[in-house]
Amino acid sequence: MEFMTAAETYTVSASTMILEPKIEGGSLTGTIIYEKDRSPFTVDMKPMEIMEHSCLYYFSSYEGRKISSRFLTSFSHKPPIVVDPISDIYFFSTHSDSNKSNYWIAMNHVVSIEKNDDLNNETKLTLSGNSIITLPISKRATHLQYLKASVLSLKLNQNINSIREKTEDTYKTELSKKRFGFAEYLERIEHADQDRINPDDGGDMDFNRPIK
Repeated sequence: MEFMTAAETYTVSASTMILEPKIEGGSLTGTIIYEKDRSPFTVDMKPMEIMEHSCLYYFSSYEGRKISSRFLTSFSHKPPIVVDPISDIYFFSTHSDSNKSNYWIAMNHVVSIEKNDDLNNETKLTLSGNSIITLPISKRATHLQYLKASVLSLKLNQNINSIREKTEDTYKTELSKKRFGFAEYLERIEHADQDRINPDDGGDMDFNRPIK
């Protein structure tokens, strides 16, 4: 497959799906970029250079993001990276970040993870827009890395919500309303289920009666 060559500098965005290492003659020469609703293209920057540049663009450093990820998740091996928490840009890797064969994958663009029927150590990854790419690692390893990124996203959002609840009165009020509304909704469901129980049938639920 031939790829269009783009500008020398690239910053990941919410549209970025995969950073694939471009290897020629055994050497890492650049990156093949996969974006949603766009044909793949290449840049001269290496995947790690793109990640480091992108983290700086979003007001941090790659090492800082890496340390934070390890702190929040306790994942020391191949930790996921949040490039920009505001835009929900989370990436996980297929190999260690020092490995020239390492891919970076955007968590939010993963649609499905399937085993390659031909090789056990390869994974067929379906991305947003029905793009499909084959990764040089097993389905189990890919799925584990995806789960790590999901945990990081959950932990970080919990922290952000906690900070906002402590510092923003409006947010605290809105959050209280949501919690109260959800509790009220659960109570209505519980009462509706109780109303549908038919004592004549030994306490079995009458599914023919509508929920009020």
